[in-house]
Amino acid sequence: MIVDESFDFAPCGLAVLAPSGRFVRVNRAFCGWTGFSARDLLRGSTFADLIDAEGAAFFADLVAVLDRRQEVDDIFLLLRGRSGENVPVYASFALRRDKTGARGTTIHVATTRGERRALDEAELRRGRQATEQLAAIVANSMDAIVSVDPAGHVLNANRAFSEIFQYEPAEIAGAELADLIVPQEDRAGYLKKLSEAAVKPCRARAVRRRRKDGALLDLSFSTAPIRDESGDLAAISVIYRDIAPLTRAAEHIEFLLREVNHRSKNLLAVVQAVARQTARLSPSPDEFIERFMARLAAIGCSHDLVVSRDWRGVQIADLTKNQLSQLEANARDRIAISGDFLEVNPRAAESYGLALHELSTNAVKHGALSAPGGKVDLSFQLDRDGKHYTLTWRESGGPAVRTPERSGFGGTVLTRMAPLAIQGECALDFTPDGLRYRLSAPLAEIVMG
Repeated sequence: MIVDESFDFAPCGLAVLAPSGRFVRVNRAFCGWTGFSARDLLRGSTFADLIDAEGAAFFADLVAVLDRRQEVDDIFLLLRGRSGENVPVYASFALRRDKTGARGTTIHVATTRGERRALDEAELRRGRQATEQLAAIVANSMDAIVSVDPAGHVLNANRAFSEIFQYEPAEIAGAELADLIVPQEDRAGYLKKLSEAAVKPCRARAVRRRRKDGALLDLSFSTAPIRDESGDLAAISVIYRDIAPLTRAAEHIEFLLREVNHRSKNLLAVVQAVARQTARLSPSPDEFIERFMARLAAIGCSHDLVVSRDWRGVQIADLTKNQLSQLEANARDRIAISGDFLEVNPRAAESYGLALHELSTNAVKHGALSAPGGKVDLSFQLDRDGKHYTLTWRESGGPAVRTPERSGFGGTVLTRMAPLAIQGECALDFTPDGLRYRLSAPLAEIVMG
């Protein structure tokens, strides 16, 4: 049980006892724990002396058990140290006989400190818990995680691997990973990364992998070596993460940048046209500023809606509500809105927004909404064949209407700018009962896509 060469320097407390319990030999650790020197213990002290008053009875029972079983393991004892303090230990005993008979019989004792053992057991528990937690993380990860041997054969794979690549666990175990998911044209790159992973971790990079049904998936691919206690390569971990959402996000950002660039140029052109026409037809600088800022605000309302929707289109109902929100409540409440409310593209939103601004502003200043009993019917209609979309504005109950002697900027917006932007047609009529306006455009010109 006790090898002479390692006896003195063993990290545990070791002792050799005569059958009577007298110390024959002790090592440094045992002396250090108890506070006695080897000389003190070898002068005739017995193991029972280091236990409480029942020590002699305990040792007698121990010898009787050893005589039958030869070994007794892990008995918790409180040894009495030199200064009187108790030293908790776990002790194991072994009876050894040699060919000389009784005179050669000795009892070998190995002890470990109770505190140290408690710490070791706690460390083992923590290690076990960490291993279990890591296993749970791997098992429930949304990433496909698989370990392969250095030759690329699958050792283990988590549930996400089966779900992403649509293989049953029985089909995965032991198979060559490349045969399962790596397209033929990507084999060389995969094998190179696998050989590199045997030396050091490889950072994630985008790859394409094949699902069981043949569909190709965009994934990130990272690898790392798994080493055993001796530092030798035991396996290679491979992690695949679905990056399709990131790819779609990047494509959408690229689309937005192109759209912003395109729309900014168009918007500047519209603002310049509005500024020139407003300045040309304004009798004074103050009136120019008032009209221009109102029209700029109308453009801004449409633009805000477009941006808030990531340039994906605007509901015509929301656009109408935003444009009419500039009116006082009394005027706004006398506009009846009905029809088919579609989602229109940014260009159409800008055109409809300007048209609605000019129509509502004119109605408040000169048309139906300038009189207490006046009202407006606003409708949006998709025709029967589903190919054209029409905005219709009808005023009634207002002052008598006359055809103006000259067309202002509002008329230019309604009859030229708005229809031209959406490849549409318009009709502006000044009937005695009230202004009538119709703007019709091909559906393909105003909807997204």
